[in-house]
Amino acid sequence: MNEDDSNSIKNFLLSYGLKEEESEKNSDIIIINTCTVRQHAEDKALSFLGSLKKISTNKKIFFIGCAAERLGEKIKNKFPYISYVIGAKSYQKIYEILRNELYLSDHLIQNTFSLNSKISDYQTISRGCNMKCSYCIVPDVRGMELPVPFEKIIGDIKKKAKNGVREIILLGQTVNSYIDKQSSKKFIDLLKEISKIDEIKIIRFLSPHPVFFNDEFFEEYKKNHKISRWIHLPLQSGSDKILKKMRRGYTIEKFKKVVDELRRSDPTTSITTDIIVGYTDETEEDFNLTLAAIREIKFSMVYCFKYSPRFKDKDQLTITNKELEKRHQVLLNEVKKIAKELMYERIGKTEEVLIYSKNKGITISGYNCCIIDCKNMKEGDIYKVKIENVKNNTLYGRAI
Repeated sequence: MNEDDSNSIKNFLLSYGLKEEESEKNSDIIIINTCTVRQHAEDKALSFLGSLKKISTNKKIFFIGCAAERLGEKIKNKFPYISYVIGAKSYQKIYEILRNELYLSDHLIQNTFSLNSKISDYQTISRGCNMKCSYCIVPDVRGMELPVPFEKIIGDIKKKAKNGVREIILLGQTVNSYIDKQSSKKFIDLLKEISKIDEIKIIRFLSPHPVFFNDEFFEEYKKNHKISRWIHLPLQSGSDKILKKMRRGYTIEKFKKVVDELRRSDPTTSITTDIIVGYTDETEEDFNLTLAAIREIKFSMVYCFKYSPRFKDKDQLTITNKELEKRHQVLLNEVKKIAKELMYERIGKTEEVLIYSKNKGITISGYNCCIIDCKNMKEGDIYKVKIENVKNNTLYGRAI
């Protein structure tokens, strides 16, 4: 979502004729779009901000996003050369401020989509989150869930499709909870409407929450092949005790039922997930339950995070850093082993591949794929490819 916001701001400035610089030293405007989900992300942003001190004279420096929301104007006490602090809840204000700073007139604005020449692109459909997961700072810095109007989403995607986008990635903190209260249109309605756009070949979405899947989705998933066969489904822990402490809203059995339904609808489905290691009061037994879940469900990839407390007054780390590192490494080793096995199981099978560049693309099930002996392949088209080999986490195959 931050990447999508950054691209939007960049395209806005480019549309007025501004030039993007590779070096901060040569820039008149520097915009730092920040994350604060983990402490490390915030620390990196502040470190970068500190490095600008020597070159800050006569520059407009914007500190925006989630860390800006959390830290607020007080950050100027430490970094007085910041021109503007714009939190995630006030993200849209940056356009008005930029217009004023640069003396831009509304009638000069061009169609920003003309600057987009991607095969794949993001589309934010909601901001904020109504869930209250105990470890997560997102609702604090992004606020409650606010859907983008249904018609605006469809209009934006149609413009992107006309400009060459073939794969759209819908974004939301709990993307499948989407509902536009004005029109009563839901997530499933979005999927159906986007599928009618001929140029769009694949619809992916990040990140769905297990509790918002329903029979209506599974029915559509079964018959609508434009919906990606790669689903990223955050688990976080395999222990019901930890899931309850996290306030995730499901048990491991309920999670597995969602997975089973997805694979029953289409056995080729590839499922990836997130796991947090070392959450408050996680015992060795809880960790082993997570390992057991990983082995049973067989995810094609897992993002493994070491628990990073984001609140000073609760949910602290209750194991040593040494134990945290150990569990993290054990989990990584298990994840890599399973992911490798699943990739090799694809050898001999036929995959649909969306071509990103001359001989490279991504399968509808989410794997990177390299086409052997490709000839006259067109970017943005989908080809059926028979997989022959696996190398460096990439499938290799020949177009049929």
